[in-house]
Amino acid sequence: MSNILLIDEHPDTKNLLMKCLETAGFEVIITENGLVNVQLVHQKLSTTTESKKSSTQKSIFPSIPRLSEVFEFIELNYHQSIRLKEVAQAVGYSSAYLTDLVRRLTGKTVNNWIIERRIAEASTLLLETNDSVDEIALKVGYQNINHFYCQFRDYYQNTPRAWREVQRCKVA
Repeated sequence: MSNILLIDEHPDTKNLLMKCLETAGFEVIITENGLVNVQLVHQKLSTTTESKKSSTQKSIFPSIPRLSEVFEFIELNYHQSIRLKEVAQAVGYSSAYLTDLVRRLTGKTVNNWIIERRIAEASTLLLETNDSVDEIALKVGYQNINHFYCQFRDYYQNTPRAWREVQRCKVA
């Protein structure tokens, strides 16, 4: 959530600011005393009961009924700052139990699945858009760009920019 100080409180200026913020993906929470409180709409965590994404995209997650809620939550929220705690809370398990369950059934941790989903989406965006690597990192849920570079390099043994160039050369 962010606060914006509005010095010019002329109604037209205020309305224009509100429209611009909404167009940019912000939700205006409250406006009072020249202070506008906003948050990005996508910062609200989605739950599995909310609308689901199109199933035309192939999922990276294994089909394990006992973990379907876990993977649905990750799918709906990977682009945000989520951690084990939020996933466990969303599916009604303790963090320790969920860690053990996911590792036993998949061989990976919850955090590994979040990273893998983010890297998969970053790879798609690198190939299908001309967005900068930094923009893509932010879109897929990384607040720390260097952390994204490290995790991408660990996964592909190449930097995102170099990986993009190699992949585009293969297609051409």
